[in-house]
Amino acid sequence: MPSFPKYYDEEIETLPRPQIEGMQEGLILQLIPYVYGRSALVRQTWDRAGVTPQAIRSLAEFREKVPFIDKNLIRRFRDEHHDPFGGLKCAGPPHLRAVGSTSGTTGDPTLLPYAQPPTLNQTKRDLWHIGMRPGDYYVSNLFTFREGIASDRYVGCDFRPINFQHSPAEVPRILKASEEFRPKTIMTISLPMILTVEELAKKQDLDMKRIFSCYEGAVFGGEAPSPRIRKLLESWELEMFEITSLGDVTGAIDCRAHAGCHTWEDLALVECLDPHGDEPVPEGERGELVVTSLQDDVAPLVRYRTDDLVTFTREPCQCGRTHGRIRVVGRKGDELLIAGQSILPRDVTPVVEQIPETMAALYQVIRTAREMDVLRLRVGYAPDALRGSQAELAGRLVERLQAELGVPVSIELTPNAELLKLGPPHKIPRVTQK
Repeated sequence: MPSFPKYYDEEIETLPRPQIEGMQEGLILQLIPYVYGRSALVRQTWDRAGVTPQAIRSLAEFREKVPFIDKNLIRRFRDEHHDPFGGLKCAGPPHLRAVGSTSGTTGDPTLLPYAQPPTLNQTKRDLWHIGMRPGDYYVSNLFTFREGIASDRYVGCDFRPINFQHSPAEVPRILKASEEFRPKTIMTISLPMILTVEELAKKQDLDMKRIFSCYEGAVFGGEAPSPRIRKLLESWELEMFEITSLGDVTGAIDCRAHAGCHTWEDLALVECLDPHGDEPVPEGERGELVVTSLQDDVAPLVRYRTDDLVTFTREPCQCGRTHGRIRVVGRKGDELLIAGQSILPRDVTPVVEQIPETMAALYQVIRTAREMDVLRLRVGYAPDALRGSQAELAGRLVERLQAELGVPVSIELTPNAELLKLGPPHKIPRVTQK
């Protein structure tokens, strides 16, 4: 058997912190004149703030002076100037290799131009860490074209993808491929797919430990896994690696230490700031994720406020890597104040999944305003598991949620199958206005 190194790119993955920051400063100082001269949105935003490239001579001055952009600003520029790329595009063909799109879960989808994606190195490093080696198969069923273009053609390393659409309908084919090709990784699996595996396993008496015994791990995305889902995958002896997004710059996946998702800092500059201001929060405290793309010459995002609430640390990880790590708390736009108390969707999940009829934890928060007197929830249930009437189930849910969350709650019940129709295949929108 050939001997393989521990890391895919040891020099970068274990780079000491001072060298990481020195590399970032060099990349930032190269980026500033390039993006100011080519991105109409960046130039407009900086001119309005009175900032010029000549005023930025260090990483500290970049953080102090450069204004933010966000998704609403990009969409507004898109609509006002009839520019499908929202003023972000800095280069055309041959550098522009593809056009991707955000999922649109929290708003209308946003088109983004791409070169060879920055996820190239991120994906190689993370799949290697999970256990992939040259010649190994992996199940590739990424959520959107935005992510798919970073897969297959660009991953390299002689990894061999088995391609599927990301859909619960593909689960039987994925299980069959798992037995026939013995892939090492699933990239990616989501809550709706796991629920489908669970249902098939019960109906067909499948031995999931045996079927999944070939896997070194499964990359879970779409939203944070709940405690029940974690236990379910543990019962299948399938190790879960969470994936999250660094805005629309690249992805971040956790490691075998499971101490947060690694932010590759040669690809993105990460800031964790006061969600309602512009000052950095102390490491380990909740803040808004702000990212800058460091290696994208087609449409680099600069100080992009993601709306994601995270905790961030630069402490070296037990796995040996030195790049930062984030844990996602939720989305700033999803936070509610119910009777003065902060509530995020992640607070609801562990409670809803305790009830047998609603253990799939499919629900939506109905948010008509940031401050509300009552937490309104649309909760999915399994009709074949119903014990008593719907009114009795709603009563049990209200009682449990009010006891756990300490706020008034109202419940609207709908069958799981109907609730799943409200979103893309990998998740439903957790917060809605209707």
